[in-house]
Amino acid sequence: MKKIVSIFLCVCLALSISVALNINAFAVDNADIVLYASPYGVDNAEGTISSPLSLIGAKNLLKEYKSTGETALVYLMGGTYEFDGMLTFDSADMPNVTYKAYNNQVVEFSGAKAVSGFTEGEANGVRVFTKKLDITKENWYFKSLFSDTDTLSVTRYPEEGYFTVKATAPEDDLWTSETAPWEYCLGQKSFYYDKNDIKIDFKNPEDVNVRILHYWHDELASITGMDKNSGKITMSRPSGMNIRDIDRYYFENVFEALNEAGEYYIDKAEGVLYYVPFENERADTLTLYGSNIDKLISINGVNGITFEGVRFTRTDWVYPEADGLYENNWNDEYNIDFSQAAMFVDGVVSVEYAENIHFKNCEFTYLGGTGIKFLRGVKNSSVENCYFYEIAATAVYAGGSNCLPGEADYTQNITIKNNEIYKYGRKFFCGIGIHVSYCDTADIVNNEIHDGYYTGISVGWIWGYAYHVTKNINISRNLIYDIGQGWLSDMGGIYMLGKQPGTRLTENVIHNVAADPTEGGYGGWGIYLDEGSSYMEVEKNLVYSCGNQSFNIHYGEGNVIRNNIAALSGEGLVSPGIDKGETHATGLYYNNIFLTRDKAPIYIEMQTPSHFYDNGNLMWSLTEGEELYFNTGKLTYNLAKAQSEGYIHFATVTDPLFKDAENFDFTLSEESPAFALNFEAWDYSLAGTLKGTVIGFSKQGGQTLYNSNAVQVPINVGEPNILDAYVKYLAVIIPSLILIAWFIILIMKSDKTITLPFIAILLSVPVFALSYQTYIEWVEIPYYICAAILGALATVLPVMIAIENGKERKKIVVSAIVHFVLTTGIYLGLAGVMNLILGSDNPPVILTAISAMVVYMIVQTIRLLKTIKEK
Repeated sequence: MKKIVSIFLCVCLALSISVALNINAFAVDNADIVLYASPYGVDNAEGTISSPLSLIGAKNLLKEYKSTGETALVYLMGGTYEFDGMLTFDSADMPNVTYKAYNNQVVEFSGAKAVSGFTEGEANGVRVFTKKLDITKENWYFKSLFSDTDTLSVTRYPEEGYFTVKATAPEDDLWTSETAPWEYCLGQKSFYYDKNDIKIDFKNPEDVNVRILHYWHDELASITGMDKNSGKITMSRPSGMNIRDIDRYYFENVFEALNEAGEYYIDKAEGVLYYVPFENERADTLTLYGSNIDKLISINGVNGITFEGVRFTRTDWVYPEADGLYENNWNDEYNIDFSQAAMFVDGVVSVEYAENIHFKNCEFTYLGGTGIKFLRGVKNSSVENCYFYEIAATAVYAGGSNCLPGEADYTQNITIKNNEIYKYGRKFFCGIGIHVSYCDTADIVNNEIHDGYYTGISVGWIWGYAYHVTKNINISRNLIYDIGQGWLSDMGGIYMLGKQPGTRLTENVIHNVAADPTEGGYGGWGIYLDEGSSYMEVEKNLVYSCGNQSFNIHYGEGNVIRNNIAALSGEGLVSPGIDKGETHATGLYYNNIFLTRDKAPIYIEMQTPSHFYDNGNLMWSLTEGEELYFNTGKLTYNLAKAQSEGYIHFATVTDPLFKDAENFDFTLSEESPAFALNFEAWDYSLAGTLKGTVIGFSKQGGQTLYNSNAVQVPINVGEPNILDAYVKYLAVIIPSLILIAWFIILIMKSDKTITLPFIAILLSVPVFALSYQTYIEWVEIPYYICAAILGALATVLPVMIAIENGKERKKIVVSAIVHFVLTTGIYLGLAGVMNLILGSDNPPVILTAISAMVVYMIVQTIRLLKTIKEK
């Protein structure tokens, strides 16, 4: 027994010596060198647990081991590591180093400094705390303020809702529509506001920012001028997208709006911070945290850096500026923000030209930029089990350049797995949950993404069919919900772009995607395959309760959409894309379950039967049963008509027998008829983070149900107001009918005349044009009325011939009836026959029919003139 005790004591002694010498004897973390760092460490300490280094001290000490080929582990002792600037890892640093929280202690890398010593006072009729800032210090000014538990809110005016741009100011634009580098950007520097909206004079207009919400982008700029006489607002930078008189906007950092607990305002001119406290807060004990640092970590040119168990937190935001990554010279030259996806917002953590960079069980909270950016030349790197909360722009970005394999900028093999992304796009609304632009091979799996103002996952960065490095992207088992929230347009739960062979979207659950509902707003889609999206497989996805459609394709080639469930979306279930006259189909829809309600169509904007292919899908309406609708953009068809026109093939119309679709339980009964159609069920609960894992420091994975927070969106089937839809036709039709009645009266009462036929011919010209317009838009009743009017006008000619030939009144009436039937028959009959030959709703059909009518009227006119000459 004494021998065993002696051996045990020797082992303990060896372990103690091992720790003292920084040798990990048992290589628990598989490292050759072990150091300890602390927020209170010093640069030249020993690096032991009792004499820890500073973070920069540990990094610098390891430079001595750069060429040894060894691995290192830096244990980070708990506490807050305050950053005075960005910490850079480059080619001078040791590779293969892990920075890991020691013993699960809470480790924070923070860009903020404590602010205390407030004085209590009053402003705008409420209790406020003020703090005089030291404006003599360099970089004293900060824009972001935090409490111990949250990001504090800068003031906003109006406090709820928004204003609407009254008018544009083309006199200040950089370009005209003819000279603009892009059709959506005129480089507008100002706009006019409604002077009835803004009732206050801003104390410091130069401190105020204006945010404009439009298209798929939100402008953010400071104000350089506000003319109360003209109502013109001038901005510090040109707009990235065209400002319109329907766009919404509001102001930030307005002193006069300071009145709600938790709000702050910084008076830059006076150097004073104003804060509205909560009831239990005291000026003499309150500590807040201000940040003017927007970047914490840069990794460039060194491989094998890992962060584990670190919280990156409390950073400031800056106005996005072009960084030369993309060749947009006009963005650089005129300081214009990029128009999509918050692309110019920098990463709080950025990585370039490095391999094997990993973030594990980290937290990214209250950040003023994009969380992590994997940029050019990053390979074999990952973000796993991390928690993102209150991110100003995008949570995770990965993308190099659109280059060839082997080039330095080529980005490849990125894994973004088992992360929760909650409240992203908080400062730059067009930020994305996970954004992959140019990347060969990536796994985006088991992420939970929710409460963002724009797209959840976006992959691809080529609009059209040009060469695209992005391919082999696996987007699987992600849970995406409650995004968009009505702020911007043109978004998707998952958004894809360009040719991407080998890319698969599988077993994702997406619900409640809501785009801007106001005039000019559109596009809250579940899965959105945008311009040129090609060669993608979209399989086993559950997409429901989206504001527009569950699935939308702009245009592309060879996309297969099969074995999905699309349900209960607001404006239908599938938008199959535009017909660009291409010989290929945008998408092939097989073996899906389509569940609609309240007469919302299954497909919308079905332009021609050849531009997409539907075959063997199960269809049902939760409220209308077998009564299903399909929309061409001009016509609404029932199923029989859609099938006869060649749009739908071999549909099965029956209840799929979901457990409780009304309450978003899409579990299929064992007796579901879908199984007889070879539909393959899957477990929706696997979408989102993984059960049994830890996300961030302590959050348990797999706890969110796939239908959590699901709500039924309003159904909008686009039924037009009858008066609004027909008013422009009535404006022509009613006068035309009156004129025709006048013609008939004159014909019955007058003698020979030559004026009426020529008036009829003249009147027929706008009716011809109106007939063509009604055919293209397909407003059915006006179309047939136009046909009748043209028939009546054409009948005037043979009637006048009958009069010239001295026919009896009775024969004249018979001639009018016979010729009216003949002319309208030629018009409608020819159109109908040609439609059968050329396909439904073909514009050349109506042009041919109109041409026939014109020829007929010319022949009759010549005949009338000949008759008159003979007389």
